[in-house]
Amino acid sequence: PPRSLQRQPRPLTVTMKTIVIAAILVGWISAASAQEALETYRRKAMARDYDAQRETALCLRTGKCVGSPVPNAIEACAWRMVILGSGHGNVDASDTANYQDDCWSLSSDQERAVALTKAEELFRDIYQREFPADRLPR
Repeated sequence: PPRSLQRQPRPLTVTMKTIVIAAILVGWISAASAQEALETYRRKAMARDYDAQRETALCLRTGKCVGSPVPNAIEACAWRMVILGSGHGNVDASDTANYQDDCWSLSSDQERAVALTKAEELFRDIYQREFPADRLPR
């Protein structure tokens, strides 16, 4: 057959295969990074890192971080309490608002009591002292 009718290699197919493989790899790496992110946030949060404490609470509240497959409102609330109790220089009105949103939205006094107990445990582990409950807004 004439040269113009001979089957030519289809570079678009090769390119599409390359793109698909690259997309799969990026997705896999991103999922692994997100998994590490929650674990990293939690580890840093336990080492008194204010920003990591906020990120940990957010991950737990939304359940959108890999490694936090479902929201855990009680633990998120506990972290909000730890943040307010920490006395960190960066604590601001947004932390109070986050505490109010995350803790006051719990469905019962029993859930709030469980969150407070968890906050006391976390706070003792992090700061080696008793949790200052008087720093929580009423």
